[in-house]
Amino acid sequence: MSIPNAVWSTIKSDLHAVAVLIHNGCDIHALSLMYSSIDKMAWISSTNIDHGRKEFMAWVDSYFLPGFASPLAAVDIYAARCGFLHAGTAESKLYRDSKAKLIINPTGPRRPQAEVEAEVNLTLPKLGLTPSDVVVVQCIDFSEQWVVSMQRFTDAIEADTNLQALTKERAELQLAIFPAG
Repeated sequence: MSIPNAVWSTIKSDLHAVAVLIHNGCDIHALSLMYSSIDKMAWISSTNIDHGRKEFMAWVDSYFLPGFASPLAAVDIYAARCGFLHAGTAESKLYRDSKAKLIINPTGPRRPQAEVEAEVNLTLPKLGLTPSDVVVVQCIDFSEQWVVSMQRFTDAIEADTNLQALTKERAELQLAIFPAG
């Protein structure tokens, strides 16, 4: 089996754009695109046309979190996505309601995690936070896990004819597949 063209076009476009953004030091924009991409992948793999939190978190549980050495849950990533995409902040209503952890994503090249956490911890008191309030996930680690999740997703599509048909149908509805000009 193979991945339908419309599906592969969407996945390939997101992978390329994130790589270009990271290569050019635009980590924050790459993070925004990764959250948006997870939303798209959740939508094209959902039977529910009006997908939302539940479908986003199911996709994260199935494709993003397996093998990721992090204390995060799907709700934490969904909350981070909400805060980041809607307000440009790590904080979201789910976090304020104590339903999700606050994710801090330091940017730039990978550094020793202990060094990054120590640096982040120095700024937390100014924000009224403590180290136990946050989870530090370097943007580079998040992006590498996102790439792994996209590969897992493409593998799942290739292995499952029902998922292949569903994603093809949904991806063909996306504006991204219509070439300009």
